[in-house]
Amino acid sequence: MIGTKDRPGVMSLLTRSLYEKISLEEYQVQLSYLEIYNEVIRDLLNPSSGMLDLMEDDKGNIRVPGLSTVRAPNINRIMQILQEGNMRRTQEATEANKTSSRSHALLQVALLKNNRPHGKLFMIDLAGSERASQTNNRGQRLKEGAAINRSLLALGNVINSLSSIF
Repeated sequence: MIGTKDRPGVMSLLTRSLYEKISLEEYQVQLSYLEIYNEVIRDLLNPSSGMLDLMEDDKGNIRVPGLSTVRAPNINRIMQILQEGNMRRTQEATEANKTSSRSHALLQVALLKNNRPHGKLFMIDLAGSERASQTNNRGQRLKEGAAINRSLLALGNVINSLSSIF
């Protein structure tokens, strides 16, 4: 999702586009970046924070108490933040992919106007679904791959249910 300097990914392209459209005197950009791996939530921008919890407040809003927020004053800083967070993601080489992401990651980009919330953008990078026959995974990696596939199937079922409502 981040991509490379020569082939930027969607996270890079969207955040670059955001900076081209806003006035930095009027707006401020803040980021939060988390990973979900084996049902454990970790802050990718502050790895020393340990395991985080998912909470629902009395208004039904979902929150992750303790998740750090980092100010990103320019596109160079946002790219640095994304690279640092991505390096902390759980990855494991498989025969299908040398840098296979084993976790789901969620990037929150918050836009503040005159220091007040103005908008939020969420970008989600899901763990790769790989066929066991292609990866030749065994033991723990095989179980991990099965768990990733189950979580992606559950997500697909939720999306299908929600889309049938509308």
